[in-house]
Amino acid sequence: MAFLPTYAVVYAGDDQIRFSGSSEQTIPDNLGIAKSGVEGWLSTPELKTTLTERASGNGAQDVSDSDILYSSRTISLHWVAMGGSRDEVLTAATKVLSTGGQTVRLRVVEASQDTYVQGYTQPAMDATWFEGVITGTLTIVCPRPERLAWLPLQTQLFPVSVMQGGLQYNSGKGMKYPLSYGTAGSSSSLALLLNQGSSKAYPVLTVTGSFPSGVQIQWGGNALQYDGAIGAVPLILDSRSQTASMGGVDVSRNLSRRDFPTVPSGGSVSLRLMSAGTGWVTAVCRDTYI
Repeated sequence: MAFLPTYAVVYAGDDQIRFSGSSEQTIPDNLGIAKSGVEGWLSTPELKTTLTERASGNGAQDVSDSDILYSSRTISLHWVAMGGSRDEVLTAATKVLSTGGQTVRLRVVEASQDTYVQGYTQPAMDATWFEGVITGTLTIVCPRPERLAWLPLQTQLFPVSVMQGGLQYNSGKGMKYPLSYGTAGSSSSLALLLNQGSSKAYPVLTVTGSFPSGVQIQWGGNALQYDGAIGAVPLILDSRSQTASMGGVDVSRNLSRRDFPTVPSGGSVSLRLMSAGTGWVTAVCRDTYI
């Protein structure tokens, strides 16, 4: 396996700011990761779980895995701005300061791991004076505590048939013609989602029409079902927020079954698209770490 050099990139709107991890690398933005590194990156966030002491007997009540919860994640990236002149140093430091007041993604590449977090920033410069160097800290508060793989696993599911098949009857008038049997299903209606991380992953499913009668997606004995018609505007099914949206509008009221798929740490989940139509479902899952 080829190991990547350590570096970090902040994505703020259309801008990318790179913090190089060593002097052996190119330093395109005159910014580097200081010796203090990146705090809060590999460690878990603070626990939200509290213990309830037993009224009688020693110790506290037992805690199940599902009750172990974490707070938001706070990252502190210690940076250094360098340059051949004071103007170059100030220009590099200003790039960091410009991330304030917006949501950013922080991507850290280290050895074989390539993960990112998303949050809002509080950039700061140290008061210590150096003529050719400015140091500081970029603090990023991430409402979602998980680190996600930068490169997602993406797969597509296709309908089991173009249209609902089988014999149809007119009420009291015998068989309805012409007969339609649909088309046979295939393995393309199945997809396997993997999560090699240390925490539960929440896939995002994008349904691209046409599905006139909605969609049903089965997984592990459960089902997620949307009963509205899906046409030109894709349907977004978000497992983490457990919502359905179209064009930015919440349409969760049309969900008749709300078993959103999740992928356990180090595990997998098989999805099956059960609905007829001419569209497809794109499933995106990322290795997730806590």
